[in-house]
Amino acid sequence: VQYMLITLLVSPLLALICGLLTRYAPETGYTVMENKNFVTFMFMAVIASIFIGMIGAAEEIIKDRALLQREKFLHLSYGSYMSSKVVFMVIVSLVQTFLFALVGQAVIGFHDLFFVWWGILFTASFLASLTGLWLSQILTSVVSIYITIPLLLIPQILLCGLVVDFNDLASDSITGDVPLIGNVIPSRWAFEAMTVSTYADNTYEQPMFELDREKYEAEFYRLAFVYELESQLETWHDEIVRGKEIKPVHATVLRNEVPYLAEVCHIAPYAGKIDDYASLKQYLHQCDSIIGRVGNAATLAADRIVRQRRDEMGPEGYHQMKANYYNAKLEDVLRNVGAQSLVEVVNGHLVPRGAYIYLTPRSKNGNAPFYSPVKRLGETQIPTLWFNLLVQTLMAIAVMLLLYTNIYNKVKA
Repeated sequence: VQYMLITLLVSPLLALICGLLTRYAPETGYTVMENKNFVTFMFMAVIASIFIGMIGAAEEIIKDRALLQREKFLHLSYGSYMSSKVVFMVIVSLVQTFLFALVGQAVIGFHDLFFVWWGILFTASFLASLTGLWLSQILTSVVSIYITIPLLLIPQILLCGLVVDFNDLASDSITGDVPLIGNVIPSRWAFEAMTVSTYADNTYEQPMFELDREKYEAEFYRLAFVYELESQLETWHDEIVRGKEIKPVHATVLRNEVPYLAEVCHIAPYAGKIDDYASLKQYLHQCDSIIGRVGNAATLAADRIVRQRRDEMGPEGYHQMKANYYNAKLEDVLRNVGAQSLVEVVNGHLVPRGAYIYLTPRSKNGNAPFYSPVKRLGETQIPTLWFNLLVQTLMAIAVMLLLYTNIYNKVKA
């Protein structure tokens, strides 16, 4: 009875504590839009779900060690035993994350995307539960388990994407993608899925997110990407004309990045020589014009949606909807507004340093900068929510294979 009470109460109590401590309200009153701790609450929701799942399963097998040793002589099924544990942890994780999402959203005041939050937290918690079962299976004492758990939990906190900036871990990356150490951390996939889906799929933003994405992506490529290429070209040309020292980085950046503009603008690649100043300048101007037209069209279309919704709901109703579902701090985090510049030259390549939530990743192998709206597999774009849930599911399957492999080895022995 005590175990079941703690199991059922721990998640809503943690949700209540996290919600109350992060429910920031200015003097004008509380709204989701002005809660500067909203992102912190989502971070704590992910970490708490992982912690609860891992702790709850950590003793499930080791406490039965004497029982398993006795039943070994009866030739009972280890597979059935392990399956019962997995099914039990599925049920426990479903209930705990349901209660956490329910209480957490009620306290924080965000009444949207409940099943998305529940699904993300459940996947993270269940994967942590399987990890706890694995620890309980391979270690021989409870003390060893609880010493090992911090070694697994603390990296989840540091490398979820909020505490340590992935750009600092891979400052020499020419893509800006999440480094390998980040990709093996389950909390990174859960936290990114929660933040991106909460911003892009909420009731306020969802009808116009794709248009906003086109608008801001066009703005990025015009004001940052093409502008930087034009700057590199002009500096290189000036060094040649004035007889200054010619720095090879300018030509390297142009050779590496100009071909990508063909994909962005959906036009033929640049066919001239990279040192043909007039020809390349004209090509960059053409790309700038194309991107500008795309951005303007998206801006006008997004404005029409805003006007239509404001007419239907009234100015007050529209503002109230934004206050209930949109969060300013979340947008700042996803756009990385604190970055000194939108692009940075790294080893002869232009690497994005901002506007991540609106940019299509360049990598086509599933990797991407943190907070990207989609992941690419070849030419297929998969929304970050579904891609990240798939990655966590595959991780869970891998841990289950470890569990059943160990059982097979025991039976064989």
